[in-house]
Amino acid sequence: MKHLTPYLFISFIFIILNGCTTTDPTSKVDHQTQNSARSTLNLDGQWQFFIPQKENKKGRWQTIQVPANWYKQGFDISGKAWYRKSFHLNKKQQNKKITLEFHGADYFSQVWINDHYIGQHEGYFQRFSFSIDPQYLHEGANKILVKVNSPTEKPEDFSLNKRLIKGIFSHHDTRPGGAWSKRGQEKNTGGLWNSVQLHFTQKVFAQQIIARPYQAKDKTWQLKVKLKLSHSLPQGSTIQWQLHPDNHQGEHFSGNANQQYFTINVKQPKLWWPIGHGKPNLYKLSLTIKHQGKSLDQIKTQVAFRTVQLDSKKIWRVNGQRLMLLGTNYIGSQWLSELNRIKLQKDIALIKAANINTIRVHAHLSSPDFYKLCDENGLMIWQDFPLQWGYQDTKIFHQQASLQLKDMLEQYANHPSIIHWTLHNEPPWDANWMKWKYKNYNPEQNKALDKKLYAQAIRIDKSRPTSSHSSTAEHPWLGWYSGHWLDYAKPTKQAFIAEYGAQALPDIASLEKIMGKNLQLPEKSKDWKSWQEWKYHNFQPKESFKIAKIKQGKTVNELIKNTQAYQSQLIQLAAESYRRQSYQPVSSLFQFMFVENWESMNWAIVDYWRKPKPAYEQLKIAYQPILPSLEWNKVDYPLGKPVTIGLWALNDSITSYKKVQYKVELLYKNNTIQTKLLSFDMGRDTHHKINTFTAGVKGVGKYTIKAQLIAKDKTVLGYNNYTFHVRPVP
Repeated sequence: MKHLTPYLFISFIFIILNGCTTTDPTSKVDHQTQNSARSTLNLDGQWQFFIPQKENKKGRWQTIQVPANWYKQGFDISGKAWYRKSFHLNKKQQNKKITLEFHGADYFSQVWINDHYIGQHEGYFQRFSFSIDPQYLHEGANKILVKVNSPTEKPEDFSLNKRLIKGIFSHHDTRPGGAWSKRGQEKNTGGLWNSVQLHFTQKVFAQQIIARPYQAKDKTWQLKVKLKLSHSLPQGSTIQWQLHPDNHQGEHFSGNANQQYFTINVKQPKLWWPIGHGKPNLYKLSLTIKHQGKSLDQIKTQVAFRTVQLDSKKIWRVNGQRLMLLGTNYIGSQWLSELNRIKLQKDIALIKAANINTIRVHAHLSSPDFYKLCDENGLMIWQDFPLQWGYQDTKIFHQQASLQLKDMLEQYANHPSIIHWTLHNEPPWDANWMKWKYKNYNPEQNKALDKKLYAQAIRIDKSRPTSSHSSTAEHPWLGWYSGHWLDYAKPTKQAFIAEYGAQALPDIASLEKIMGKNLQLPEKSKDWKSWQEWKYHNFQPKESFKIAKIKQGKTVNELIKNTQAYQSQLIQLAAESYRRQSYQPVSSLFQFMFVENWESMNWAIVDYWRKPKPAYEQLKIAYQPILPSLEWNKVDYPLGKPVTIGLWALNDSITSYKKVQYKVELLYKNNTIQTKLLSFDMGRDTHHKINTFTAGVKGVGKYTIKAQLIAKDKTVLGYNNYTFHVRPVP
């Protein structure tokens, strides 16, 4: 909760706003929930919305749905807007302790109840609440008024010295307009994008439970619990706690505490395991505050027991078991109110079907339901704090970053799926490419900030690893921003590959939704001006045609086919090459990007309407837990030269197999012309080169090598393929 003195001009604003006549929606249509100690009035639904006009101060009130980002409700604005809604209280409610809670408001918020100033807040992702003074309320109709300000960055600040902690929502390659155009701050994300609620309790309001698990000796676990309250516990109060299995059968635990910080000792709980390594066992922790025999408030949260370790070689262990992070970067939507549970469930299903076990939430925090679904599905999360590139190095900004970091570490603490915090993506002090982008580039910028934030994070949360930043060295971008895509076949020195990939257009139906019907290719131009509308939707013609050397073709359909083929082939090579280097040194890899977060054409392997591109299937193959990996470094061979590839067996699973058969076939003109069979024992969590295969080519043309790993019972454990061409010698 954050309170500041109201601005002096507010009385004048109230005269203006309250003088605008319209029908005001009330909470009569909203629903109320309650438990034995707390009742809640949901204020979601229809609100009134007012946009101040610079030349016409009277303006008019319109209706808007809450929760929603205002852009998704048809209001394409940046800056200030007002929300208002009436709600009714009965006498019984009026005598309770009343708390107003916001589950997400972007970005600056100020709140009034019945013309009384309550407080303000900064940030987009946090829950925040205000205790309402009883004298501000009365039986019957009451009015809530909220001023939300979601500004753009000032021209002199954008984009190296930003002041808003919004990560990719304010500055990124995948947002509307891209990262570097004058239109790169359009389609603002502001608004009350998540629920608003009134809570009725007795004397005190339980704001949040923070519960972090730690493994003690003799298979005993300790759950370190912190109960955040609106006020101090009344003297003589007791906190009754209950811990019981939420998605499995198991032992129930209960007890009492007499202070807000306490430890729960649990013997042999069922552990939360990531997908492919066990079940994601979850528990429900319920706390009830009791005083003189009465329940003052009750709060619940989901918790789990698991350990996460990252050793000096950057090798990951969950519950002591070594594992590889096979990941993707994820921005589900540019507007978080779009990400309802149904849409998120579809994304999670697509992610799991692609054999992805870890999601990097790229330079932002997502919708709360996303984290719950990952907990339930055993998906691991590499969570970024929303710092993307450069920010102001002022005392005020550093203080605000520290406050919001604390909010993130506490608000998301209970999610077992979050195994890692990263605090800054490509900060200026680690991004020397910025010296060509900015004339005033300072190689020390934000270095002190990141050092402070890192020290703060590891002090607050010792239950999971933290990185101060995601380094540009961990973002190879071969074949896109530099080098050649075949360079992915070379060894890397990096343990973390946090970004790799290439762009590809969606299919023609999706592309026409973005760009319109009867789409034609732009005329060729050296400065790419003819591609401006494509660039606004994130397509990068220079990188596509000059660095990647993708053939433009004569039609849009040809360009779609060529970009998709390039993306697919690059992802196949990169993902398999990095997996063959498992723990030598690679321990985690994250394809960039999973879905397009708006009507765009970027690096995603699934478009905005959730239609997979061909590279989705290729990543699915490359990320199989058990993979017959084919080692190659070219796709074109001159006739007469041998075509020899390495045969690898990669087993990230927890199962060993005896007498596995490695089957390799060479296909030419749809006929199998060569077969090789190998038999070997395959241990769990192993990555070995088994043999080589030299293709017996018959002449020029297209060839495909198919590989399978087959268990003794004839079950296909994994499959793969590699297509190459034999060309005539010039």
